Amino acid sequence: MSLVVPFWRSNVMERESVLFLPREDGADVARLLFQPDTIACVTDAFGQRVYAEGEDYAVDVSLGGRVSSRRTTIPRAIPLHDELTHSQLCLVTYTHQDQWHGTFPAFAGERLPRTTERLRTRQPLTICLTGDSISEGYDASGFHNLPPHQPPFGSIVADSLSKHYGGDVRLQNLATAGWTSEHAVWDVERIAAVRPDLVIVAYGMNDAADTEADEFLRNVVTTVSGIRERQPQTEFLLVSPMLPTLECTWVVRRRFDDYREALATLGGPGTAVADITGIWRDMMVRKDARALSGNWLNHPNDFGHRVYAQVIFALLVPAT
Repeated sequence: MSLVVPFWRSNVMERESVLFLPREDGADVARLLFQPDTIACVTDAFGQRVYAEGEDYAVDVSLGGRVSSRRTTIPRAIPLHDELTHSQLCLVTYTHQDQWHGTFPAFAGERLPRTTERLRTRQPLTICLTGDSISEGYDASGFHNLPPHQPPFGSIVADSLSKHYGGDVRLQNLATAGWTSEHAVWDVERIAAVRPDLVIVAYGMNDAADTEADEFLRNVVTTVSGIRERQPQTEFLLVSPMLPTLECTWVVRRRFDDYREALATLGGPGTAVADITGIWRDMMVRKDARALSGNWLNHPNDFGHRVYAQVIFALLVPAT
């Protein structure tokens, strides 16, 4: 399975994460992003146990992408505060005919000409990732050394770019759990010392507790300017954050759209924006946010990390 094939351009969904959440009528139901034609496989999140249609689960076509559990060996989701969802997730691979009508990225080669040219001509490319716990790798299975050992989005992007273009793409991940955009300002010297060709700036989740959009924007602008003063050749990819679950009560939820809009104003020559917030919000029209989370709160699971990687990859690779 390619981790960076965009789900919005394919009629095959690979290993979409779902949670079988209890409903008032007693049924445990999981929601899919698309109306499935054929369910190819349903497994646990470890990829070790395979569930059988009719015996373990049923697909209700009339409910549009809902899968109900037969309450056999399929885990019933029981939300826990800041615990890994991994043991309660299931993964569904299926085909579908309906199209994605939500947010999706366009190739940003015109905004990142030096990066895309180095990729195209197979010159070495150094990517530096600065961000919070999401960027550090929480809660990809590989980060916790759990099967199926999928790496976080930063590694997926670097490895996939190297395979696609055939060049040497190196990732320097300086992201640190608990950090906010203010920490990035303090870390300019260390980032610049990497001599990066591309810096991925991915903050916002922790900022949303107490930082308004104007201050967030000022921090990002100061970070970008500080790196450019030291490394004028560097280009930037600014990432708006995923959305947390409703259980994440310490964030101010309106700030996520505020951050998204603020970052959008910075797009231009040498700077592109990866709109994770928009695509996450559109996914939540069909899915429960907890089915995209790795800790019931504010980290992506494997599927969420793949969405991050797919959006970033699509900005750096022309659509085919």
